[in-house]
Amino acid sequence: MKVLQVKSGFTMIELIFVIVILGILAAVALPKFAGVQGQAEVATIESFAGTLSRTVGPMMWSTSISEGLNGTISSDSDSAKFNGEELPHYVDNFPKLLDSSTVNFDNCVIGSGVASPFIQKNSEGTLNIFCRDGNTSDSPRFVVSSAATYTF
Repeated sequence: MKVLQVKSGFTMIELIFVIVILGILAAVALPKFAGVQGQAEVATIESFAGTLSRTVGPMMWSTSISEGLNGTISSDSDSAKFNGEELPHYVDNFPKLLDSSTVNFDNCVIGSGVASPFIQKNSEGTLNIFCRDGNTSDSPRFVVSSAATYTF
């Protein structure tokens, strides 16, 4: 009795089709993944500015009000500090794309002025954070822009 040998495996044509399909998928997916990192960096800086506006700024503003400074956060003699403390004291995570050594409370504009960066981007970053100072009725506001100045 003859025993039939069954050969199993993929043919060369099947393997070529699989490689072509994988190549097409890679060509479509790679550009999408390349943009994800940039979007994540922008979201991180925008989130940080939002944290400043919603939590840190109002806390500084209330301290300023209670100390009789009319809500301004740019009243310290050292432009890098508020109430004797540097900004990283008030926030847990300082984004790596911002230069923490460039924090300047004196760049917080009063009312609707043109602001210089409150926090500048570092060499890898693309966005600056700008500040509108607080007053007796409004807490400070922080915004993000890639420009060198920002008009409130």
